[in-house]
Amino acid sequence: MSSLFSKQRREIWSRRIKGFWTEYRHNKVGVVGLVIILLYAFVAVFAPWLTPYDPLAPEAVAQGFAMPEWTTLNPVNMYLPRTMDMQMDWSVKAKSDLLDVAIDGDSFTILYNGTETQSVNLTSTFLYPYDPPKKFRVGFVWSCLNITDAEYSAELYVINPAGNMYIFWASYQHLPSAPFTSESKQSLSRTLYSITMPEYMYERLGLDKGTNIAEEIFLEQGEYKTQMHIRFRPEAETGSMQMRIENSEFMIFGLVHGILGTDSIGRDIFAQLVYGAQISLAVGLFAAVLSTSLGIFVGIVSGYFGGVVDESLMRVVDILLCLPVLPLLLGLMVIYGASVWYLVMLIAVFGWQGLSRIIRSRVLSLKEMPFVECARAAGGSKFYIMLRHMVPNVLPVALASMILSVPAAILTEAAISFIGLGDPSAPTWGRMLHYAHTLGGFMKLAWWWIIPPGLAITILTLCFVFMGHAVDEIVNPRLRRRR
Repeated sequence: MSSLFSKQRREIWSRRIKGFWTEYRHNKVGVVGLVIILLYAFVAVFAPWLTPYDPLAPEAVAQGFAMPEWTTLNPVNMYLPRTMDMQMDWSVKAKSDLLDVAIDGDSFTILYNGTETQSVNLTSTFLYPYDPPKKFRVGFVWSCLNITDAEYSAELYVINPAGNMYIFWASYQHLPSAPFTSESKQSLSRTLYSITMPEYMYERLGLDKGTNIAEEIFLEQGEYKTQMHIRFRPEAETGSMQMRIENSEFMIFGLVHGILGTDSIGRDIFAQLVYGAQISLAVGLFAAVLSTSLGIFVGIVSGYFGGVVDESLMRVVDILLCLPVLPLLLGLMVIYGASVWYLVMLIAVFGWQGLSRIIRSRVLSLKEMPFVECARAAGGSKFYIMLRHMVPNVLPVALASMILSVPAAILTEAAISFIGLGDPSAPTWGRMLHYAHTLGGFMKLAWWWIIPPGLAITILTLCFVFMGHAVDEIVNPRLRRRR
């Protein structure tokens, strides 16, 4: 084993690698393919730093089918709403003198202890500079602690620049008159496509019940206010409680977002595209390495041993070559479950047969060469001859075949994911196209959802083809062109 890593062997391999690179860099198409693949590898490795979004997270970051933000360069789209995720910065507008109110940015705490009804109004303002949105969300967490003989009511309003007031949320809590010692916590985080308001509010504002309140509220640009009105009332002679509201936010979902917009449920497409590079490269490379290793092993064993071993292995190859690969893959994925790594193994199992035949024919000629006869006469074992003489001589051909088998593995994974049998926990490009097809991307002509994954698959596979042909020209002198 030490002779494999001796100084002399290292020098030989160093010269071979330098010679290979000297030949390879003269092939301009191969160099272009290598550079682009390295760019894909960079994107795959640094995906968490290239995008802040989780491609599998169910939370929306913008409106569904939001267009890329750079489309606002078109004057028609200049004022389309962007996503605004704002924390409410509360301030006291009016309060009873007996209430103790402590404000900390988006949170506040109210201490009530009294014999009569007391109230407080808190307000927060923000500037909205875009066209009306389709959707927004109001969220916060509130808790009531140390409650004794008291009840409360709370309402949240939004007031637009025209002075119209819209009630978003109301809570009325009638608490028992007995001392309440355990903690009572409730939370609100509701996605409001169209706000359900009391009927009297629609009548007061002169609106139809089917009106999208988001469009009605944000009808014009300007300063908006959110207002919280809270009342406390004793149930006995004296009542007391502590109320805290925290993590309050007001999120308006944009109709444009990021580099590549959003899908039908508002998830970032650029994040899915970037993380998809990890899966595609992993599937292509691992499947190619496994299938090439199998092809080298079967080809060398079959060609060197001959006889019954050769006949048996080649008949297995013939049988596998006659099987319909794609239907078999689909059936096995349905039976044993969808997994990226399981798919890699299946692609490798059905992808080595052609290479094994090429390796076998090469070994049949190599084993009659004088240097192999000398090694055999010197007492070299079959394992030694195959490892030290056969493998190095077939490795260049296997390398070219391996590079050319990567695109087939990538396309196979994309095809299986596109028809809905891929791994649901993996954000692959094929799965992006599957969701675009099933969730209305094609019907809505959402080109920013359809074209990027298709281009990513095409360019990546084409670059591996360029590299494969460049390597093939180096290892096969008959294919070399005059430069």
